[in-house]
Amino acid sequence: MNIRHLDQIVALCLTGFGAYLIWAGIDYGLMRGTTPGAGYFPALIGGLIVVLSIVNLARSLGGIEKVKATMSRREVAQFVGIVVALLVFVFITPWFGMTLAAMLLMPVTAFIIRPSTDRRFVLQVVLISVLAPIICKFAFGELLNVPIPTGVFGF
Repeated sequence: MNIRHLDQIVALCLTGFGAYLIWAGIDYGLMRGTTPGAGYFPALIGGLIVVLSIVNLARSLGGIEKVKATMSRREVAQFVGIVVALLVFVFITPWFGMTLAAMLLMPVTAFIIRPSTDRRFVLQVVLISVLAPIICKFAFGELLNVPIPTGVFGF
């Protein structure tokens, strides 16, 4: 299978995933009075995923998207590693909570993409991995009152 076909398959899968997020978001409820409900942001993100995936698919089918003919073993390993990391994230979120699970996912993904022990890189990854989920929890959970999975640790 060449990269172009793989790109098209991934675009189709992401379109389906985005549609599922929209459906699940509507099922959770888009609004809760005057504030966004639990399903508002999943539906919004799902809509963006659908639109961008359809654009990507159209570009690939039209020959506009220029991709390499094959992937190196390293690139395949990175792809598989990120997919596994995301699946682990989905499964640990109910127990660890969204914030803590995201804090774990972000450095794992960063080091899969760029395995480096450079102090500056490690510091940036650690800072972003800790601060971004905390800021998102505050923005969505506290300011917008959007329910966020907390898990057994309350995060």
